[in-house]
Amino acid sequence: MTWTALLSLLGVHIIGMASPGPDVFLILRLATKSRKHAIAAVAGISTGATIWMTLTVFGFAAVITANPLLMGVIQLVGGCYLIYMGISMAKAGINTLRELRAGAAPALGSEALRSPKATFRQGFFTNMSNPKIVLFLTAVLSQFIPAGASVGTLVLCTLVLIVSQITFFLFIAIVVSTDAVVKRMVLAGPWIDTVAGAIFLVLGALLVASGAEAAL
Repeated sequence: MTWTALLSLLGVHIIGMASPGPDVFLILRLATKSRKHAIAAVAGISTGATIWMTLTVFGFAAVITANPLLMGVIQLVGGCYLIYMGISMAKAGINTLRELRAGAAPALGSEALRSPKATFRQGFFTNMSNPKIVLFLTAVLSQFIPAGASVGTLVLCTLVLIVSQITFFLFIAIVVSTDAVVKRMVLAGPWIDTVAGAIFLVLGALLVASGAEAAL
């Protein structure tokens, strides 16, 4: 594998990570409330992503993609989890908006957050809930990793993907959680919760529909 191919793989991966999705919205939502919780979510998301990336790079993900029933069940379970997350986020955002309209003053990090361990699990399950990442990674990796690549090459690719993901999401968590950014986003916090909840609901519903179609 050439350095050009490796850098191209990294570039495509960064573009994919930057695309708005459940992982990004979860980090943004938490970063406006607590840096510690946002970093815990990054750790959970990165753990889930590491599992998906390792399975894909070393070919184990083919077992999932080749079994429609298994893929369907994973999508059903993951979709239900995203719907649950979406309802929770949207409810929190709507309740806060109602309080603001009733005259309550906006407050920084006013929401009672769960423990960092619980937030880690939230990030982990959010990432693991969408097995379609396997399809994306498979399509991307097939363009850059040559057939019959050595174990060393596969390990290198996995490390590049994992390190870049951790770095990118940590960057978002740290920048958004700075006082200057949080103060600017305090009024947008409830809207972030509401929009993130709506996105989770839509993605969850799509996963459930896709999973039901594959499983039935």
